[in-house]
Amino acid sequence: MTPGIEGRRETPDGLIWEVDEEKETIEGLDENGRPDPAYAAALGLLRAPLGRRALAVVCDVAIWVVVQLPLWIGAVPLLLKLADGSISPYGFMNHPGFVLAVVMASVTTFLTLVLSVLQLVLHGRSGRTLGKTIVGIRTVNVRTLERPGIGWVLLRYLLVCASNIIPLLGPMILLLSPTFDPERRGRGLHDKATHVWLIDVRQGLNPYDQKRLRVARKLVKAEPARERSVLPSLATPTDPSQQPAYRPGNRVSAGVIGIARPHTPDARPEIGLPQTAPPSLPAQAELGKPVLGGYRHSDDERLVDPAQGVPPVGAGQPSVEAAPAAAPQPALPQPTPPQPAQPQPAQSQPAPAWHFGLRLDTGASVAVTEPLLFGRNPDPAVFPTARPVPLDDESKSLSKTHMLVRPVDGGLEITDCGSTNGSGLMRAGIEYVIEAGVPVVTVDGDTIRLGDRSAVVVRA
Repeated sequence: MTPGIEGRRETPDGLIWEVDEEKETIEGLDENGRPDPAYAAALGLLRAPLGRRALAVVCDVAIWVVVQLPLWIGAVPLLLKLADGSISPYGFMNHPGFVLAVVMASVTTFLTLVLSVLQLVLHGRSGRTLGKTIVGIRTVNVRTLERPGIGWVLLRYLLVCASNIIPLLGPMILLLSPTFDPERRGRGLHDKATHVWLIDVRQGLNPYDQKRLRVARKLVKAEPARERSVLPSLATPTDPSQQPAYRPGNRVSAGVIGIARPHTPDARPEIGLPQTAPPSLPAQAELGKPVLGGYRHSDDERLVDPAQGVPPVGAGQPSVEAAPAAAPQPALPQPTPPQPAQPQPAQSQPAPAWHFGLRLDTGASVAVTEPLLFGRNPDPAVFPTARPVPLDDESKSLSKTHMLVRPVDGGLEITDCGSTNGSGLMRAGIEYVIEAGVPVVTVDGDTIRLGDRSAVVVRA
């Protein structure tokens, strides 16, 4: 439950003051304010089986019978003699076993009172009786999933006793009513009247384990990772008969990647430059056209060779505006004609390298491209090759050095560093406990638990 703030008050002089009022917000209720069974199921809460509920009642009754044994052994025989007239009231008071009968009756009364108070307090504050503890079930408030309260437990016990007003039929209807629960949560008439629910803590989540309940609530409220659309592979297929929908084509001389044209399985396009001789330099009359190794800018400009940075011999003379009259320049050497480019063998484009990261329960994301050491204040001396990543934790459930996370092929490798509250891995709705010092490989979509904190493995 989380507090909220609301409320306004108006003073006699007309001023309006906003007043902070604590209001509890109960998680797991539907729009009508009723408990949502789907929310409880998502947390991992399971209803108590009827067989174990009956066994718990038998255990509690058996304990109560054991407490009554001193009365039945030491006092009831003498009371029966008084009842059938075997002894008079005077003889009863002076009987040799009278003192023993009084002591036994007092012991039984005292033990019954202690047992009743113990059962009532245990049931109201921790949701268990001695019998329920033996069989592994607990009682919770169906709305808050917390302790039911002593008042509701006492009322439930009185309803069970009141059902005996109609002998045999009343208790039978009350005990069989959990089988007719329309919500299929095993709640009988006495359970619904007192807002309680009996759950199985052997197979399901124990709501009295506050740490695991907080983690379960965070996982239920966490938004699922958005699915990424599958992009076409940019790698060149190695199978000649495979026809991809999109594939990078040859690299042209300008450095732009083109798109390959469709081809038949028996004819693959060549990748690289074609095996043809480069064209010869154009004549003086072909000025203004692009040539291999240089460009002609205008009829008055010379052929510029970008490889040499100087004009070749035989080019046109510059104009008067471009170069004033000066002493004749010595002849420059003829530039070496460009050599034909050698064809490169076809190579497949490498597949894109995927990386993984962690999306924390605070919404922040951490890319894992190197070994990282998580904790409240990680000690770099534990793993010198890992980079420490401190995490805030108000509940102090994180250890100083809690977990080592390393990138591996296909996911992340996590190792618990002997933390106090341990670590877990949630996959397909099932939580697995991670043993300290044992590396575990996680994949995209897994949820990692670090104490009360959680993080989702995501693909980056």
